[in-house]
Amino acid sequence: MRLTPLTAVCSGSGCPAVFLSDSGAVVVQGDHVDPSPLTVRLSPGEVLVQIPRDVLLAAARSIEAL
Repeated sequence: MRLTPLTAVCSGSGCPAVFLSDSGAVVVQGDHVDPSPLTVRLSPGEVLVQIPRDVLLAAARSIEAL
């Protein structure tokens, strides 16, 4: 899988970021969220991550510009 960066908070690794995969899927890098106190059901292999709202909005603008 190849990932194209759409946006990130910083230029180094370990930062919240959004990528576009070569298959057209959106891949999100962020801080892990513990689902146990939430009313969310996850399928095997799924995880929750959180990213700043502005990172997501910037990624959406980047996708629209493609």
